[in-house]
Amino acid sequence: MFIFLLFVGNAFALSVELGIDEVLIVDNTTVTFDVAQNNPGLVFLTLERGNESILKALQFGESVFFNGVNYTVGSVDMDTLTLKLHILGNYSNLEVVKRKDFEVTLLESFDAYIKVKITNTGYYEIDDTLIVSTQGVTVTEKKLYLKPNKDIILKIKPSYTQLTFTLKNAKISKSLTIPSFDELVTIERIWRDDKLHILLKNHGDPINVTVKLLFSGMTFDRKEVLLESKEEREVTFETDVTQGTIVVDYSIIKQESFYFESPAISLVNVTKEGDTLYIWLKNEGKTAFSGKATVYQNGVIISEPYYRDVKIGPNEEVLLEFVVPEDVQILTLSVVSPTYSVAFPISLKTKLNVKAVNSYARGILGGTTSYAIVIAGNEKVVLGVEGLPDSIKAYFYYDDTQVKELDVVQSAQVSLVLKLPNLPQGFALNEPILFNVTINGIEVPLKLEVTGIGILPVYGDNWLAKINYTSEYHHIGLPYRIVGNKITPPFVFEHWKGEKIAIIYGRYIRQGKDLRIHLLDSSGKIVASSTQEKGRSDYLIFNQSDFMIMIEGENYFDGVLLVAEYLNEPKNISFELKRREFGEGLRTFIINATSLRGQRLEVSLDSDKQVELRAYYFTLNNEKENLDPLSTNFKGVFKGRGRTIKGEFGIRSYEDFVAIAVVGEGNVTLHFKVSGGRPEVSELTSREIYLLILGLVVLLAIVIYLEKKIG
Repeated sequence: MFIFLLFVGNAFALSVELGIDEVLIVDNTTVTFDVAQNNPGLVFLTLERGNESILKALQFGESVFFNGVNYTVGSVDMDTLTLKLHILGNYSNLEVVKRKDFEVTLLESFDAYIKVKITNTGYYEIDDTLIVSTQGVTVTEKKLYLKPNKDIILKIKPSYTQLTFTLKNAKISKSLTIPSFDELVTIERIWRDDKLHILLKNHGDPINVTVKLLFSGMTFDRKEVLLESKEEREVTFETDVTQGTIVVDYSIIKQESFYFESPAISLVNVTKEGDTLYIWLKNEGKTAFSGKATVYQNGVIISEPYYRDVKIGPNEEVLLEFVVPEDVQILTLSVVSPTYSVAFPISLKTKLNVKAVNSYARGILGGTTSYAIVIAGNEKVVLGVEGLPDSIKAYFYYDDTQVKELDVVQSAQVSLVLKLPNLPQGFALNEPILFNVTINGIEVPLKLEVTGIGILPVYGDNWLAKINYTSEYHHIGLPYRIVGNKITPPFVFEHWKGEKIAIIYGRYIRQGKDLRIHLLDSSGKIVASSTQEKGRSDYLIFNQSDFMIMIEGENYFDGVLLVAEYLNEPKNISFELKRREFGEGLRTFIINATSLRGQRLEVSLDSDKQVELRAYYFTLNNEKENLDPLSTNFKGVFKGRGRTIKGEFGIRSYEDFVAIAVVGEGNVTLHFKVSGGRPEVSELTSREIYLLILGLVVLLAIVIYLEKKIG
């Protein structure tokens, strides 16, 4: 008993509950146990120390002594597999730990990721697969090897509020609840001067961030930046926008709207010295302005340079200089930036100024023409004209409204519209008419030129198929188709010297209408009129070089008008045939045939180039309509082509006129010879034509004979 009490004084006695998945550590000795499957009362106790170990099968109450400590087996709870072990001996430290276990510690919880620390809190190393899941869905899976008391850092993206960490083989799980999430990147500040500045702060690991500037819902600019850990970084946009939205994208999208009070630019003063314009501007707002300034007149930039860069801080004033035309009076100053704009009308003088945008206009008889008049100043004006012929009417219009007076504020533009008469009364065609616009005593000289009207289509079967030709005036030698109602406007013809004939024919004769030809000079005065009786081709013979032709008739009428060179009798003629504006050289001669009746007329031509000669009967209405000198469908008496041409035809007893046309280019001489005898045509007539005519005469005689026989 004495010896036992001696040992008790130097030892510790303790009862310990040890789970089957736990390790008992007594100083440097480890104790584990297992239970026999076929004998639950038998406990296998394993004790290890360094390279020394023992395994004992013990029942309740049995002991094992190892390294100075006695281990006695107590009861075993088979439901929880927990052993009560009694320890007696000389030891200094005792600890019960799990064989395999780990601990999860939350380090950081941001909206972009979660960072946790995994620590091996078991006795043995972990060589397993770690599965991280949320609500039964695997988030990540990682091979895990950890020695006891060692740890690793694990970053999980994206963030979850509830996570479960499981060792796949060891079947050990830990749950982690994240109470809140911080913003990884925050917008610390937004401010502007002549640029827009954004201060960002990264509260976690380094991260790439996209910063966008949105203006009116559209991306205005963007920047890509790398934020280091815990770094603050300033991002700058080269703009002076006063409102918009900053969007920060780092897999998480954050946005913040901003609004800065707009600058308030005012015009302080304007002066002009020569062609230099001085402008003082002031920023009366609370934010800086950065933009451009431009000087306009009537919507057109007139300054040099076209614009000036302008930067004005709050309550600051700047001076701008532009070079502008010396005579300008009314200007507009435009000051603009991407988010701010203002325009200032500038009146350099109060004196009234009147200017014609176009001082010359050309019109046609019966039409209208106009002038644009710009008035600068600030007063009521009275509009008028002086020096115009009475036959020309003048009207002023402002914004489609006819006016005689106008209140001008800074500037206004009016239109002067002139209505021209159908006849040149009090003025001459194609000669300048000088007159003035008068506005409050200011005279603006203007010039008007009036031309003729009535552009006619050329008469002929094939002419219009060749070229669609129009001209201000009509040509000598070309037949024109006319249509009128009671009276036509005057048709202006080209200047042409020598004796001419104007003759009208065609459908109006078949309709039995009476037409008259009026010959007018360039001032519109009627010089002569035709007097032929009703139902006959009216004509006029005249020598006027500058003239117009006007046709008067009964109601609606149409027909053909020809003005050609006139020969009272055949005579030799030499002339140069030149190409005309309508694309061909042409001379047409109408010859008086009354003195040649019953005789033959021989026509011969000599030319240095190939030309075409055409001859026509020109007495009956249908014969006049056959005159088509540019047609390929020839219906005249004869035609020939070459440098030397000769033809002969008879002049009938009722013949009034015959027509000769020469087409082409070259120096031409026409010879005429009158003789008696049987008519012949060299080079151009054929026996087949005469046989056809003879056959028709015989057929006509048979018809007349049969009519008399039957009647």
